[in-house]
Amino acid sequence: MKKWRVLLGYERKLVINSIGRSGGLCLFWYSSIEVNLLSYSQDHIDVKIKRDRGLWWRFTGFYGKPEHYQWKHSWTLLRRIAGMSNLPWICIGDFNEILWDNEKMGGCPKSWRKLAEFREALENCSLEDMGFAGPNFTWSNKKEGSASVLERLDRGQ
Repeated sequence: MKKWRVLLGYERKLVINSIGRSGGLCLFWYSSIEVNLLSYSQDHIDVKIKRDRGLWWRFTGFYGKPEHYQWKHSWTLLRRIAGMSNLPWICIGDFNEILWDNEKMGGCPKSWRKLAEFREALENCSLEDMGFAGPNFTWSNKKEGSASVLERLDRGQ
């Protein structure tokens, strides 16, 4: 991670190491920004941030479990993090789930119930989709033709 921090021009870093070949999180920032760690796990980094003499606000980098049977654990973690502070909050990451049917192209349709559970978790946390600029989809199964699946899994809330 030091190589990436230097290559990208940042001065500080916080790294949550991967387990084996998967996972791992990192946060880079400039030394002019004050960053205080609130909590972390293999699936999130939660910090409060202040620049110069500005106001404190909160940033969470989040990774939702890719396995369907673990999504409830991800949404429980998100709710727990939400309740830890009243600071203005932005949560960005790979949630490994879509909110609406139009965020997926190809493959089998997603369960309406699963989409509703994700939307409910975001509503419980008072998080709203910030929208995006760029490609409509952030993930691909890297297959072509009728086997291709595209989804919008990364988002800012």
